[in-house]
Amino acid sequence: MEITADLHFSVEETTLLDMHSVINVMNVIIFEVMNLSETLNDPTELSELQDMVADAADSLRDPEIAEQQVRSVATFITDFEKTVGAAISSQNMSGHPAVTASLENIRTIFDILQLRAEEIVARHRSPTAWVDHDIAKLQSNFMNVFQAIERNSKGGYRIVYNLAEHEEENYLVNFDITSQNGSTVSMPAVFQDVMRDLLANARKYTAPGGTITAGLFNSGAELRYVVSDTGVGIPPEEIQDTVQFGVRGSNVQHRPTRGGGFGLTKAYHVAKTFGGRMWIESPAVGTVGTRVEIRIPVPPATAS
Repeated sequence: MEITADLHFSVEETTLLDMHSVINVMNVIIFEVMNLSETLNDPTELSELQDMVADAADSLRDPEIAEQQVRSVATFITDFEKTVGAAISSQNMSGHPAVTASLENIRTIFDILQLRAEEIVARHRSPTAWVDHDIAKLQSNFMNVFQAIERNSKGGYRIVYNLAEHEEENYLVNFDITSQNGSTVSMPAVFQDVMRDLLANARKYTAPGGTITAGLFNSGAELRYVVSDTGVGIPPEEIQDTVQFGVRGSNVQHRPTRGGGFGLTKAYHVAKTFGGRMWIESPAVGTVGTRVEIRIPVPPATAS
C-alpha cells in the first residue's frame, strides 16, 4: 500500500522528529541508570540523575534548546560520569560485576550518543545535502548498533547474521548495502536515522526467533530502502494512520517502548521531503510481518 497521507507538524513536533535519534538514545540511558540504581540499592545521586536525563530528553522538543543540547553532549557525558562515579564510590561497589557491565554498556551508549549528535550538527549545516558513505564503514556502523541492541537486552536474545546460528532465542538479521560503484553509497544526511528507526521497529515488533531483512540500494537514479520482518504486523485498515505523529497500531499499544514512537512518521516525512514515496505492506495481523519500502530520486550530481 502506498502511503499518501498528509502530514502537518507543529514546531515542537518537527523538532522532536529531528531529534528522534538522540531521544531514543537518551531513553536507553535512563533505562541503564535504573538498572544501575537497583544494583547500588537506589542511591539518591542516581535518582536525581534519572530526572536530569529525563529533563534533558524532554527539553529536545524546543528547537533552540535542542541545538544547544546536541552541541554540548561532551559536557553532558562528563557530568553524568562524575555523578555515577560518586554513587558507585559511596556504595563501595566499584568492582562489582554487574556495575562493571553497566558501565561498559553506558560507555557504548555514549559513543552512539556522540555520533548521533555529530550527525545532527552536520546536517543542520546543510539540511538537504546528500552524503557519500563508505559502504564497508556504514555496514560496520550498523553492526555496532545491532550489538548495542543485543547488549541492552541483558541476555534476553542474540542477534545473528548466519542462518546456521538462527535458533528460537535469536534474531536473524540480513542487511545488504549496494550501489553502482560498489564502494560508496550516496543518500540524504538524515537518512541514516530512517534506516536505524525502521530496523529498530522491525526488531521491536518481532519476537526472538524471527527474521529481519533489510537492503539499501542506490541505482544512480533512485535510492531504495526496504525493511521486512516476521513480526506482529499492522492492521491493514490502520496502515495509513501509522505515519501520523504519535500514532501506533492498535495491536501494539500495550507494548512498552523506549523509543519516541515516531519512526514511521519520520521515515515518511523524510521520503516526502526529498521527493520520494513510501509503501507499507502488512497483509494481516499475526506473524506475517511488515514490509516498508522507500524510494527517493537521486539528484544527478550525487548518483552512486
